Amino acid sequence: MEASTASKKRIIFATALIFFICLRSIPLFSQAYSSQSAVNWATKKFNSRLELDFSQAGLKHPVDRGSAVDALSSRLPSLIKEPLLSIIVDSSRSLGDLILLDELRFEVLTEITKTAQKSAGVFINNGQDMEMYHTIDLEDIAALLIKHKTTYTQQIPIQSLSSKPYTGILIDARGSLPVQGEFLNEKLHPSLFPKIWTDAMELIYEKNMVEPSIALRKGLVSYADRINEKEFAERIGNDPLRIKAQKVFGVYRTDPVISRDDALKILSVPQNLELLKNGKVIILVDSDLLSHAVVAPEKTATYYAVFKEFLELSYDKRFPDKIEDTHKGIQITSHFNFIADSPELLANEKEHLDSIARLLQQHALSNEYTIEIEGHTASVGKPEGEMILSIQRAETILSELQNRGIDTSSFSYRGYGGTLPIGDNETEEGRAENRRVEIYVVPKATYIQRSN
Repeated sequence: MEASTASKKRIIFATALIFFICLRSIPLFSQAYSSQSAVNWATKKFNSRLELDFSQAGLKHPVDRGSAVDALSSRLPSLIKEPLLSIIVDSSRSLGDLILLDELRFEVLTEITKTAQKSAGVFINNGQDMEMYHTIDLEDIAALLIKHKTTYTQQIPIQSLSSKPYTGILIDARGSLPVQGEFLNEKLHPSLFPKIWTDAMELIYEKNMVEPSIALRKGLVSYADRINEKEFAERIGNDPLRIKAQKVFGVYRTDPVISRDDALKILSVPQNLELLKNGKVIILVDSDLLSHAVVAPEKTATYYAVFKEFLELSYDKRFPDKIEDTHKGIQITSHFNFIADSPELLANEKEHLDSIARLLQQHALSNEYTIEIEGHTASVGKPEGEMILSIQRAETILSELQNRGIDTSSFSYRGYGGTLPIGDNETEEGRAENRRVEIYVVPKATYIQRSN
C-alpha cells in the first residue's frame, strides 16, 4: 500500500512537471517571486510551480539556499491565492465567492496550502533561480464543504420507465451543448459539486444525496475525457447506464442536463437510486477543460490606485452603491429598482445610472480592464425563471450604459438567479437585498502571479 501511494505521488509530480515545462517558455519578468498554477480534474489536483530569482530577492547562490526555500514557502499562500480562489465549487460559486459569503475562511485554505505536498527547492538556470512544486488535493478542500450527516433519497416517481439495475452512471457531456435557459452553446466545466438536472429542471443529483463518508473519500463524481472501461470499473462497474447530456446549466456551466427518459431509467429502479447514494457517477468532459492552466486577475499598483478612486466616491452619500476589492476585481453593488418580475428599470434610476457611467468612463475604460455585469434575484423557488430574469436585468444595465455613450466592447454580462443570496430570502428586507446588480472592474488575467 505504501509503495502504491509513493508511486501515485511520483505520477502527480511528474504530470505537474510536464505541464510546467511547457509554461517555462513564458517570461517571468523581473519580480523576485512568481508562480504558475494548473488544475487537473481527473486527479483532482491543483498544481503550482514557484520560482525565485536569487538576484532580485537579494540572496546569493548557493550559500542562501535555505533562506531561498524559506522565502518561497512563506510567500506560497499569497502567490497561489488568486488562482486557487478561481476554482469552481458548483454551478454558481467559486472558492472566492464562498470567502465573500463567509461560508469558508481564507485562513483555513491557507492552512491546507501550508500542509500540502511540496517538493524540495531545486536550482535552475545555472543557479540563478530556484524552483519548487506544490500540489493541493482538491478533495481536501471539498471535505471542508461537506456538512451533511445523513442523505436524502429521490423517491420513485409515479411515472416510470422500463429499466434494469446498472452498476453506475456514465454521462457524456463532451462537446458544445445548449445552455439551459439561454440562447447559446458552451462546454461543460468540471467543479467540486456538480448537480444533475432533467430537461424539465428537476434536480436528480446533488451532494446531499451522497453518503457523507463516500463524498469525503471519493467526491461526488469522477471526470475523464475519454472512455476507459478498465479505469472506470472501480467507480461505475462494468455495466453502467450510458447517458448523453442534452444541455448544460449554471453560471459556470457545471451541471449536465439529461433527458427525462434517461432520468427515469435511474429513478424507476431502487438499485439505481443507490448508485446516486454511493456516488457512482462519471462525467466525460473535453480534454481542454479536464486539465488546464489557471488564470487569475493581476492586481498591480495601478489597479489599487483605481480602487482608491472608486472607494473615495463611495464616501459620497449621493452615490448609493457599495464598493469593495474582491478576488474578481473592484465590485460595485447596486440595488437598481426594476418593475416587479421584469427587466425594465423604473424611471427614477436615470441619475443612478448616470453616476455609474461617469465612474466607469473616468477610471475603468482602458485596455487594462474588462467589465462584468452580474444580475441577481431573490429566490422564490423558481430557479430557471430567476436565472432568466437575472440575465435579462444584467443585459438591461449593459444597454443603459451603452446608451450613455460607453464603449461596451470589453463588457460581458451574466445572471446568477437566486443562487448567491446576501440576505435572508425568508424576509422582505432580505429578498430586497438579494435583488441586485454587481458590476466588476476586472484587471487583465495572467497565468503568472508575481511578488517582490
